[in-house]
Amino acid sequence: MSESGRHVLDVGMLGPSGAGKTSLLASMYVQYPSVTGATDLDLTPVGETAAKLTDAVSVLESLSRSVQVRGGIEQTTTTDVHRYEIAVGRKGRKPRFRMCFTDYAGEVLRDLDSSPVGRKVRASLHDSPVVVLAVDTPALMALDGEYHQRINLPHLMYERIKELLVEDEQRPRLLIIVPLKCERWVATRQGTEALMERVREGYRPLLDYIAHADVRPRVGCVITPVQTTGSIVFSTIKETPGGGVQFHYRSRTPGAPYRPVDTDQPLRYALRFVLGEYRRKRGFWREAVDEVFGTDLALQEAVAAFARAGSDRDGIHVVQDHPYLSPAAGAARGRA
Repeated sequence: MSESGRHVLDVGMLGPSGAGKTSLLASMYVQYPSVTGATDLDLTPVGETAAKLTDAVSVLESLSRSVQVRGGIEQTTTTDVHRYEIAVGRKGRKPRFRMCFTDYAGEVLRDLDSSPVGRKVRASLHDSPVVVLAVDTPALMALDGEYHQRINLPHLMYERIKELLVEDEQRPRLLIIVPLKCERWVATRQGTEALMERVREGYRPLLDYIAHADVRPRVGCVITPVQTTGSIVFSTIKETPGGGVQFHYRSRTPGAPYRPVDTDQPLRYALRFVLGEYRRKRGFWREAVDEVFGTDLALQEAVAAFARAGSDRDGIHVVQDHPYLSPAAGAARGRA
C-alpha cells in the first residue's frame, strides 16, 4: 500500500438534498490546478474521482450558458455513499496522505440507523475531523428566510453535529459552513454582510453549542460562501399545486461562462486542519523520525503557503479559531 493509502482522512459533508454538495465538490476540483500552481503543493484525484467530478463540471458549464436554468446536477440517490479521494503531496513527489470527501443524499440524515447507507454515513462522519455544512442560500435568504427551516433543516444538522462531538470528546474538529447558490447576495459588500448575519441567525443553536466552554477548545468553525458557477443567480420561488416549492434560477447573461468563485476557500481551511490531524495520528515516533530527516517539513510549508494565499477575503469569517488553522502551525512545529 502506498504511503498516502495508509493515511486517509475524511471530510464529511452535511446538508439537505439539493443544497449543492456535489456541485461544490466538482467546482472545487476544477480549480485545483489554478489555486495550487504557484505553490509546491500537489493535489491528485484518486481512482474514479476525476471522471465523476469532470462529468459534474460539464453539467455546470452547460447550465451556465442557459438563460433560464431549469435543471442541475442530478441529485445524489439514497442508495449509496460516494467517496472522492484526493492525494496530497508535493509536486514531483509521492503523496503523503489522502483527503476523502463523502457525498450522499441529504435525506439519509433523517435516520442514520435504519439502512446500510445511513450507517455508512454515520461511520464516515464519526471519522471526519472536518465537516462541511452546505447551506441552501436562497432558502435562507429569500422571503426573509421563509423556507429555511423547511429546506435547510438547521435543527437536524445541529443534532447530527452535536452527536459527533458527544461521541468523541477528544478529537479536534473543524466545521466549515458553506452558503451555496449565493451568487445573487455576494455581488455586493452589503449583500455579503447580510448573508453572514443571516447564517449566524439561522444556525444560532449550533453556533451557541460549539461556543460552550467545554466544546470550544476542540472545535474550529469557519463560514465561507462559495459561488459554484459564478454565473447562475437565484430568480424567484413558486409554490406548486401540491404544496411543494420550486426555486428558479437564471444565467446572468446568455452564454455566460462557467466561472466558480472561492471554491478553493473550504479546501484551504480543510487542508490545513487535516494536516494537523494527519500529524497527530501518525504518533510520536514517526514524528520524531520525520523531524530528523525533514521528510514532511517541505509539505507542511507547501500547505502553509497554500492556506495563506487568498484567505483574507470579504465574506470569510473565522467564527472560532483552532491551533490547526494557523497557516504557519505545521511549519513552525516542524522546526521546533
